[in-house]
Amino acid sequence: MSAYDFHFSLIDNVESLQTSPNKRKAFYIIAQNLTDKFIPQVKVRLSGPPEVKLLIKTEIYGGLSNRSSKKRVFKVITKNKGIYTLIATLTTSKGHNIELPITLQVGAVQSVAKQVSLPIKDNAENLMDKVNCPFCGDHIDEESKFCPHCGSNVVNVKEKSVNTKVDVKTKHCQNCGMELSKEAKYCAKCGQKIV
Repeated sequence: MSAYDFHFSLIDNVESLQTSPNKRKAFYIIAQNLTDKFIPQVKVRLSGPPEVKLLIKTEIYGGLSNRSSKKRVFKVITKNKGIYTLIATLTTSKGHNIELPITLQVGAVQSVAKQVSLPIKDNAENLMDKVNCPFCGDHIDEESKFCPHCGSNVVNVKEKSVNTKVDVKTKHCQNCGMELSKEAKYCAKCGQKIV
């Protein structure tokens, strides 16, 4: 079991939340089981700095059946303007322990831009060819047999596309519009069931 067994995010895959001082902020956290097995006892606990009062800080998602998702609401309130980091931690009885950092911006504050340095690829191993996963669209190594992001078996799809010379991306998610493989049953971006 690994972190790749789950898609764990805020609803609509946003990375930050905005609110005003002295106002309650409610938001949903989604846990999606990306495996073909039932995962029992999924729990999410929210933690944060003392400036943020956690009104709802623990939610039990129960068990997650294969390829299904559940969302639960969390509520916070803070009195002071600022930018705070909350941490949502997903745990299961199967040994998962996944953290999701959430940025909470309270009021109109200036965020400090982080300086980003890109790693230098100096050896041939780092220059491995990348392709898009036919299921979730994320970049994966060309020689991958399984997508490390969504867990899908990409070998059969690669062989089928080479043998039949057809484009495997023929569906679009009705919820978010992401392009998906015609074999996809769930959207890898938002978790919507594909009909």
